[in-house]
Amino acid sequence: SGIAALIKQQNPSWSPSMIASTISTTATKYDRTKEMILSEEYGLGTSYPSTPFDIRAGLVNPERVVDPDIVFIPGEGEYVAFLCSLPKINQGEVKAASSGSCNHPLEHPTDLNLPSVTITYLVGSQVVSRNGINVGGKQETYLCAVLPPNGVIVDVYPTWFTIAPKGSQDLEIKLNVKQAAKDISFGEIVLTGSLDHIVRIPLSVLPVSMS
Repeated sequence: SGIAALIKQQNPSWSPSMIASTISTTATKYDRTKEMILSEEYGLGTSYPSTPFDIRAGLVNPERVVDPDIVFIPGEGEYVAFLCSLPKINQGEVKAASSGSCNHPLEHPTDLNLPSVTITYLVGSQVVSRNGINVGGKQETYLCAVLPPNGVIVDVYPTWFTIAPKGSQDLEIKLNVKQAAKDISFGEIVLTGSLDHIVRIPLSVLPVSMS
């Protein structure tokens, strides 16, 4: 809450979604000694490298969080569209609870424009879309890199882009099952900017079958 207040002080017009995106995309997976953050296994007295299910995007990075560049925020009505795209959803209940309509559901729930991607049942391949907005004051060029989850091939298009202040950029993330697995595995997309901004998008995927 303190970090959110600091961001809000510097950016009074920012929405909660923008603040949350900034905290997430600038977070770090490493501790002060530059080692991977560990999580303790219950009852075993041993530790393992943390995953997004343990620490989400990671620890807040106070230096980077006050100097973000790209944020990922759901558009107007997109949360309702997300609910309407869920399997076996009662659209009447959604309308009653939100005063919205299900006229334009997302093609897939994973298309909700958040700074992370989670697919709990990946069969064959799937394309996920994201849209980033430049909230910085300068034009910047980004290179896209991927650390794929185990058993998954991940491609991001475009592989690089230049984004102007207040401009937006669509990203197409294509995931293909390379090998089926029994457990969810984790990876990330990293956007590295020419002005030293780094944007991380965690990936959590369970590859079920190749077709």
